[in-house]
Amino acid sequence: MIAIEKMIAANRADCCGCYACYNSCPFDAITMEEDAEGFRYPRVDADRCRNCGKCERNCPVLNPIVKEQDQTPPTYAAINKDEAIRKDSSSGGMFQLFAEQILKEGGIVFGAGFDADWEVCHQSVETVAELDRLRVSKYLQSRVETSFQQVTEHLRAGRKVLFAGTPCQCAALRRFVGKNDENLILVDFICHGVPSPKIWRKYLALRANKKEIRRISFRNKNLSWERFLLAISYGNANKYLAADLNTDLYLQGFLQNLYLRPSCHSCHFCKKNRPSDITLADFWGVQEESPSMYDGKGTSLIFIQSTKGRNLFNQVKDHAKIMEQDFERAILHNPSMITSSTPSPKRTAFFQDVQRDEKDFMKLLYAYTKPSLKAQAKQFIRKIPGTVALVHMIKGKQ
Repeated sequence: MIAIEKMIAANRADCCGCYACYNSCPFDAITMEEDAEGFRYPRVDADRCRNCGKCERNCPVLNPIVKEQDQTPPTYAAINKDEAIRKDSSSGGMFQLFAEQILKEGGIVFGAGFDADWEVCHQSVETVAELDRLRVSKYLQSRVETSFQQVTEHLRAGRKVLFAGTPCQCAALRRFVGKNDENLILVDFICHGVPSPKIWRKYLALRANKKEIRRISFRNKNLSWERFLLAISYGNANKYLAADLNTDLYLQGFLQNLYLRPSCHSCHFCKKNRPSDITLADFWGVQEESPSMYDGKGTSLIFIQSTKGRNLFNQVKDHAKIMEQDFERAILHNPSMITSSTPSPKRTAFFQDVQRDEKDFMKLLYAYTKPSLKAQAKQFIRKIPGTVALVHMIKGKQ
């Protein structure tokens, strides 16, 4: 039994599904197969395997990358000056600037986009017009497929490559590429965890109800940046189904950690110093830390992780409004930078009920995400004009 199999047999929750082993095998002995929860894990064909060890060497869990210096990354609040791009981005629109710069230099950009079935897979783009496919957050795990192999081919050809992905995917690619990485820019993000593609499929089938989907946005800003509006456009794309965090069951389950990948609850990659060059995030708490950088339309939080990241940042900063931040203050509002998500106490029972498939899925999802009476009371109070300010005033006098 090779180390990859031993790791999964001993502690399945260590495997993050990054596809490094899949991309590494020169004998096509590894396939990625979906388990009962909907997450993909490597399966090794013993007849094809030659025990060459490449999969083990490139596994970011078995062989973690340790940075030589433990330094606090320079931290910035940032807003793209192009308001149209910012409106169509999850936060401040900074990914667009980084990607455009690489494309201007004749490079190629890899990131997560929807496939024909509205699931998420990594894909490449070579024009600015195509970046729309990779922009904005997608709240489910992306299939990397052969992207690592493709990245390596472009690097060998002398092209610059920007790869955007989860912290585990970026760590895996850094390990996979090895020393030939001077033209590789890795952009990861503060990750809450990746939800199950199986749960997304079930949700979408019922939510869309056989309508012809044109576009999906997990972070539509029509209401505001903070509202987490999940919008599904259909028909002529002018019609859409939309629900915010208070009403959308999928978003509620995601943020309640009901169906995240097991490895996300003991993440090896949520740390201050990362193998990436740049770490991006929504700057939650910006209105407290830097009020001048807040207007309710979205602000990015940027951590510079390397000299390459600094150079790229300097190339694009004139196209953005920038303000330096204190790292410790910034992560007070964004704890997932250094802390794993705690699993929902209902997680095991939820997946058991999903497996039984005895109830209407939306009713099942509602039963597991239904807020407590205390939470319902808070939601009710927020809906009454003036009550939030009143509550703060009362608290301030106590």
